[in-house]
Amino acid sequence: MDYPFDHQTLLTLFLRLGLAGLLGLLIGLEREMGGQPNPHGGMRDFVLFALVGAVSAMAAVMYDNSWLILAGLAGVLAFIVSGYWITVLRHDEEDSGITTELAAVLTFFMGVLVVKGALALAIALAIIVLVTLSQKVALRGFSQNVQRYELDAALKFLIITFIILPVLPNRTLDAYFTLPIGSVVAVDKGENRLILEPQKGYGFETGVRVELYSAEEGRIGTLVVDEAATQTVSGHFQGENLEQIQPGDELRGPLGAEFISILLSALNPYKIWLIVVLVSFVSFVGYVLIKLMGTGAGIGLTGLIGGLASSTVTTLSFAKRSREMPQWNRNFAVAVILASSVMFPRLLLQIGIVNQALMKNMAIPVLVMGITGLTMAGFFYLRGKWKESERTEMSFSNPFSLQSAISFGLVFSVILMVTRLAISYLGESWLPLIAVVSGLTDADAIAFSLSDAQQAGMISLDWASFNLVLGALSNTFMKLFLVFTLGHRGLFKHLLAAFIIISCAGILTMFLYYDF
Repeated sequence: MDYPFDHQTLLTLFLRLGLAGLLGLLIGLEREMGGQPNPHGGMRDFVLFALVGAVSAMAAVMYDNSWLILAGLAGVLAFIVSGYWITVLRHDEEDSGITTELAAVLTFFMGVLVVKGALALAIALAIIVLVTLSQKVALRGFSQNVQRYELDAALKFLIITFIILPVLPNRTLDAYFTLPIGSVVAVDKGENRLILEPQKGYGFETGVRVELYSAEEGRIGTLVVDEAATQTVSGHFQGENLEQIQPGDELRGPLGAEFISILLSALNPYKIWLIVVLVSFVSFVGYVLIKLMGTGAGIGLTGLIGGLASSTVTTLSFAKRSREMPQWNRNFAVAVILASSVMFPRLLLQIGIVNQALMKNMAIPVLVMGITGLTMAGFFYLRGKWKESERTEMSFSNPFSLQSAISFGLVFSVILMVTRLAISYLGESWLPLIAVVSGLTDADAIAFSLSDAQQAGMISLDWASFNLVLGALSNTFMKLFLVFTLGHRGLFKHLLAAFIIISCAGILTMFLYYDF
């Protein structure tokens, strides 16, 4: 009988059968070591479950009939179900769960995956199953420690990430408020020129800049009109999408005042919400780390990890503690400096996800400030009187707040619009003032706003990096103000010296590194 396996392929199949049997052996061994013997789910049974899956997949390939895999699965399920009920009736005891039975079904599919060539997937699945089965006590302890509000927070985070984000439009809002202005007559790609036949009722004037849109792509560029007649309009095209414009295409222009158009051009719902998700995810990771380490972690470790969740919350917490325990001010200063220093590489990581060019360009000053901050923290650590038993309690009551996420989105949107308006009407020279004022509110928001402006071609990489770092420094001194108003004066004096040194290191690096 002919079959689609040559002699070389047979060796590969034998190796895969051996791998399938080995995965089944490991899972069966774990079940026998689990302390709950099952006469219908022992080590040998799991080896056979994996081999039945592998043989079913081989038969499906040989006879070109995928139903044979389902037939093999039906046989395994019949055996599992009958064995399960026999075990329950024989011992006359309550249902002890179906963990072993489900593991047997997964073992069958591991055999199928191995023969189909998905070796990495089969091995990964086996590892997940083994971890799940062997960590029964740890998983139960985890379920007992997780609070209901934490589970609700995780669910909300998943909703905003995988339900809300994918359905948001990925174009700026100005693209939805346009009207037809004319059709393309000719395109001169060598000189970046467009010739249009204007729409009746739409007037063009020489020297005017007209934002161009298409119904499918949204904003595609800008036309600087140099000749305007009744029948034709021509001008230079500015933008990167000239290749997409073809004769006969209908182009659209902004509807309403230029001021409104500029405001709407700054708002892309998908990108704004993506930034909200990204910032929320970093905070979520920080919260989980604190949860795993325990809220009674040492002062330094709590400050370091707390900076991921929220450097502002960490600062506020230690500022309040400094009033109660002023003798620990030097120790609390270490925690606050660590939390503030973590903000710099955190910003670098977040920007790198959406704008790698900006991340590389801002890396040197940001890392210099981060390293300087860690050095200052080490200095206070060596001079402080530390006790191993010293613990501090942090108050991170919620890993994710939908209200906070929406508030951040609104703040981010406002800063986006203010930045776009300032660049359009006041010029780039006003950006430092905007960065400083916005940084007092939120360093992440001004950072992503500047990244958006740089990607839109409105400011250079160096100027965006300079103002981004300036916004981060502004946010750092905002924390110092919080300590001054809410904390002990001793803590404020320690932080004042440290933050001045960090700022001087950053500013000096920026002026030496960037070419304006």
